[in-house]
Amino acid sequence: MKQYGMFHAPYMSFFSQDFYRDVDRHWKGTGFAYLLLLLTICWIPGIVQLHVSFGDYAENDAPALIEQLPTITIVKGEASVDVAQPYEITDPDSGKIIAVIDTTGKTVSLEGTAARVLLTKTEVIYKKNQIETRNYSLQDIEAFVLDQETVTGWLAILRTYIAIVSFPFAVLGSFAFRVVQVLIYAAIGILFDRMYKTDRPYETLLRLSVMAITPVIIASTVFDMIGIKIPFHGLVYFLAAMGYLYFAVYSASRQDITPEKPSTSVY
Repeated sequence: MKQYGMFHAPYMSFFSQDFYRDVDRHWKGTGFAYLLLLLTICWIPGIVQLHVSFGDYAENDAPALIEQLPTITIVKGEASVDVAQPYEITDPDSGKIIAVIDTTGKTVSLEGTAARVLLTKTEVIYKKNQIETRNYSLQDIEAFVLDQETVTGWLAILRTYIAIVSFPFAVLGSFAFRVVQVLIYAAIGILFDRMYKTDRPYETLLRLSVMAITPVIIASTVFDMIGIKIPFHGLVYFLAAMGYLYFAVYSASRQDITPEKPSTSVY
């Protein structure tokens, strides 16, 4: 008979052998529905933090950048501006050049400048990192005007809706990643399972793997909230998950566990 429900998992997965044995013997399915619910809850603090930090940026930092933006007019794939060129947009705090606008043809690349963006007459050049630079042609733009008022309006809309738009993408993206992760971990769980000369179905090992990464997901969420940076966090979290997966298989394989005090299942 099932002793524990999914709402026991966020805390009992940290320590309880009896919980993992219950998951092994009495739970059904892969545990993916629980995983989706867990990720949905764990993403809430991060999205709230994103909303607050972006609001702070939009109110305090962005205006100084927007004030430097000249009116950019694009007609039939060719850009023009109403200022002397080359024109530089700088970071108000550091003074570093962020973007260069030059539609005269004098500046054709980002080489020799710290800028990340260059607008020429026919394209936008973006330096993604030290290795990769991307070019975006303006040839498909028939008519467009970019000015300070337009950017301010976009920023206001983004400030209002950034949390709503980001939340489903964050949850579903992390869910897809975790599902792949659990599929791999369950395959590793087969090796742990054979150490105890048992032959659990792969679906059962999936459930145990979902529960084994629960402490890792919760711990990483808490660390992110309070600003703790874990060195080599990817490796640390992987080793922690493997430790919990071994603990899960070990707990499920034991026949002589002294039962913990039963509690009412919560679904």
